[in-house]
Amino acid sequence: MLEEIARFFASAPSIEAILEFRPSQAAIQRANHLLELNRTDTLDEASRRELDQFEMAETLMRLVKARIRVSKQD
Repeated sequence: MLEEIARFFASAPSIEAILEFRPSQAAIQRANHLLELNRTDTLDEASRRELDQFEMAETLMRLVKARIRVSKQD
């Protein structure tokens, strides 16, 4: 997911594109799989780190979008 976001920002997206950004279907499916493993308490350490990265990436995008929305109100 972090790689997907890095590629997205490297493409110099418009503000509108950032606000419309959604993870790819593959990223969503992977995150859902990791969440299921977490629910069943079967995550190994590498999968735990990967899930943590997904959560960090989601938090980053929420923060970026929130900052954009606030700045558009000014």
